[in-house]
Amino acid sequence: MNLARKVTTIALAGALSACTTTQVDNTPKNLTSVVTVKFIVNGLYVPDYQGTQTVYTRENMRAIDQKIKFDSFYMKWANNNETNTFRISDNLFWQIDHDKKNYRECPLSGCNDVLAEFMGQTEKDDKYETYEEKNCNVTLDKNDFTVVATNKKRQIGGIPSQEYKVSWATEFKDENGKVDLNLLQFVFWTTTPTADMKDAWKVHEKVTDNFLDKVGDKNGLVRLLGKDGFKAISAFSGDIERSDNNLFSSITQKLATIEGYPLSIKMEWFQKSEACLVVKNKRANDTLDLSQGLRKAATGFFTDLIKDKADEIADGVVAEWKKDARVRYIYEVTSVLEKQINDSQFDIPHGYTIEDRQ
Repeated sequence: MNLARKVTTIALAGALSACTTTQVDNTPKNLTSVVTVKFIVNGLYVPDYQGTQTVYTRENMRAIDQKIKFDSFYMKWANNNETNTFRISDNLFWQIDHDKKNYRECPLSGCNDVLAEFMGQTEKDDKYETYEEKNCNVTLDKNDFTVVATNKKRQIGGIPSQEYKVSWATEFKDENGKVDLNLLQFVFWTTTPTADMKDAWKVHEKVTDNFLDKVGDKNGLVRLLGKDGFKAISAFSGDIERSDNNLFSSITQKLATIEGYPLSIKMEWFQKSEACLVVKNKRANDTLDLSQGLRKAATGFFTDLIKDKADEIADGVVAEWKKDARVRYIYEVTSVLEKQINDSQFDIPHGYTIEDRQ
């Protein structure tokens, strides 16, 4: 047998082998709202990362495929490729890790999130402490919220859109006249909703209502805001259509003046902290503790780096407080469709093992 024939035989054998091991998805297909999104997160308080989402929604279930990639080499351990699945009728939430091929099973209200715990490890850090916890007496001297239609136009993914700008500025003053300034800015680019977008809003609102009926106040955000408040936030993010039912405050009433389906949302938080300043000790130079494993050590080390940077900002190292956002989030919709999707999209993939049950 000559070399060419040998190569052809090997290639053919490999192709046949691949065909015999490929699994065919025979689960039924049903009409599903499918929204694809890309997003970027950066700023002085958070490590830079970017990601994509595909959100599959039916009236009683939702699955969110998400991939996150951190820019820093030192944060690569936090990259993830996962699916968060909400099975409302079953009161189940699955956090599925495609890299490890395992999953966590939790109540519908959600699991303890490892990345959120990493970002939220604060102990007694002043960046996160309330004024009461710091024994800092302040008065609210300014609380301005505005929504402006700029009349600017642009194309996003070939779709015409218009711009709205939202600004929320607050000023807290302590007993010595020192102030904390916060500025939250949003830029929305919206478009006239298509039939698919309107259908997506309807399906998303039904799944939101079913979710709220099932979880009650077990979800922290529902407990804090109530059902109407939760739906107002969902409308604010573009997940459901705005309606008079969720205009529960003057702020959401102003937000309701934003017309259309949001294709892009940019959020930036700027802060200047001078009220009740205290001298802080640096943490990043402490000895790296490896006693609980490398992942745990990395989590503590990089959390401390982020906190130390925040302390520098609070201590006035960065004088131009509007120069750099503490947190910046850019969210852009790339497609909104209704498609026939296999039921397996909302199930645990074949061969995956359970890691934890909460």
